[in-house]
Amino acid sequence: MNTLLATLLSGSGNQFDYTYSLAAEVGTVAQEDADWDMASNWQVNTTGLRLGYQVNDNVDILGSVHWGSQGNGSAYDYYYYEEYDESYNSSMSGYEIQVSETLIHLGPKMSWNINSWLAPYATAQGLVIHNRLQMSDNGSFDEDSKTLIDDSGLGFGATGALGLEIRTRPIAKKAQLFFYGETGVSAATALNFSLQGAGADEGDINIGDLGYGGSYFRLGAGTKF
Repeated sequence: MNTLLATLLSGSGNQFDYTYSLAAEVGTVAQEDADWDMASNWQVNTTGLRLGYQVNDNVDILGSVHWGSQGNGSAYDYYYYEEYDESYNSSMSGYEIQVSETLIHLGPKMSWNINSWLAPYATAQGLVIHNRLQMSDNGSFDEDSKTLIDDSGLGFGATGALGLEIRTRPIAKKAQLFFYGETGVSAATALNFSLQGAGADEGDINIGDLGYGGSYFRLGAGTKF
C-alpha cells in the first residue's frame, strides 16, 4: 500500500501544466436561522460540480453549483383542553414543507505549491442562493392540495475558506487526479418568501424568510486537464 501511494504521488518537481479542472463535491453552507427547524429536523449536505480555470501556477478561478433538497415530513399544531378532569389533544392542522436549494459560488483560489503533489490554498468567492419553498396540507405539492404555498427566494453573500489539495502523478502528461477539502465561513442575505396575490388588491403577503451563514465546508475529487 505504501509503495502504491508513493508511486501515485511521485513525479518530477515540476507542476502539472493544465488549463481546466473539473470536480464532484459534497458540502454545506450552514443554515444559521431558527426558522429552518420548521423546514427540516437537520441540515442535509448539498452535492454539486466545480469547474476551475488556471490563470497561472498559483491562481485559479473557481465556479461551482450545488443542489439539495430537504423537508420536514410533516408537522402539526395542537390545542389542548380539559373536560371532566381529562386532557385531550387534537391536531388542528398539519403541513409538509419542502425546500429545494441551488447554491452558486464564483471566485479566485490562491495556492501555495509546496511540491508537485501537495498544495494548501485560500479562496474567497461570491455566493448566490436560490431556494424554492413549498408548503402543503397533504404532502402533495400540486394543485390537489387544499392549501399550497409555492414561492422562490434569492440571497447573495460570500464565502472565505482555507483548504488542502492532494494531487496524484500526472497520467500520460495529459491529466491529473486531485482530492481536496476546505473549510471556512459564509454569510448571505435572507431569502424572503411570500404568498403571491393573496393580499388586498392582489398584493403579496409576506410569510417569512430563511437565512444562511456560519460554517462552510467542501470535500471534492476531480481531474485537471
